[in-house]
Amino acid sequence: MQHGFLDSILFSVGVTLPNILMLLLGIYLKKIRMINDHFSNQGSKLVFNVTLPALLFLSIIKNPTDYGSQLTIIGIGVLGTLILYLLAEWFAARYVVEKKERGTFVQGVFRANTGIIGLSLCANAYGSAGLAIASVYTALITLLFNILGVITLSRSLADGGKANLSHIFKHVIKNPLIIAIIAALLFSNLGFTLHDALFSTVDYLAGMTLPLALLCAGASLDLRNMDGSSKVAIWSSIGRVLIAPLTMVLIARAFGLQGIDLGVIFLMSATPAAAASYAMVKSMGGNGKTAANIIGITTFSAMFGSAIGIVILRQLNWM
Repeated sequence: MQHGFLDSILFSVGVTLPNILMLLLGIYLKKIRMINDHFSNQGSKLVFNVTLPALLFLSIIKNPTDYGSQLTIIGIGVLGTLILYLLAEWFAARYVVEKKERGTFVQGVFRANTGIIGLSLCANAYGSAGLAIASVYTALITLLFNILGVITLSRSLADGGKANLSHIFKHVIKNPLIIAIIAALLFSNLGFTLHDALFSTVDYLAGMTLPLALLCAGASLDLRNMDGSSKVAIWSSIGRVLIAPLTMVLIARAFGLQGIDLGVIFLMSATPAAAASYAMVKSMGGNGKTAANIIGITTFSAMFGSAIGIVILRQLNWM
């Protein structure tokens, strides 16, 4: 990658600035009362149950790939995600006082915005070659993200201290994002094709996802008046922007990865908290404000973190 530090900053700004502007627009529209909490709640449900599943389904069927050839990078992604999840759970159990905030904290640490920001970063950095690898990674890691997200939120939001395993399993198998990913993998591998009219309809729904999710998150974002959730949001954001990419890169290097493969691992992990994390927290009855604050903080900070990381990795000749 032939990018200087300034080019890397501009590259990162070009990818993340639209997200920042959408968050700010959500804040502004709520301030002038064009949208309100009811809009945010309903919009989040629409994203979680309809538009985001459509986006995941479409991204998988549009990028058919040999999954077997990417076992190493997928394995590293799974291993790194599980390590981050366990570390975040350990930290939350000891330092996050409010139990109902623990799942939101944990999800903010391990759940990266691979499906939107990550894919865009990899496509801009490596073109179609990077996009092909990133699509495989996204399809399977997003499935893991959703399973772990349901588990951690179910545990932290459950009455009585422990989540019922059958309750967690029920949430997992009914999760629309998981259903969409599995359906897309089956659809793609069985050789089915989507009629042009249906493809266009799904594409319309997919195109709504990020703008609507960020508008809803922005409407719930209040950086000037954060209460006790501010500490949780800041801790989780440090985990997402600093600890997560560092952990993933070190694991990738331990397995001997370099070049485009390590670059994809880094770019996928150096992204903000996924916009879907807000929708999932809201839909499961958690504190949407904390989730929105995590998205807001990481969206701003990841812009600089990813650029600095690119420069460091280039200087080390790792990507």
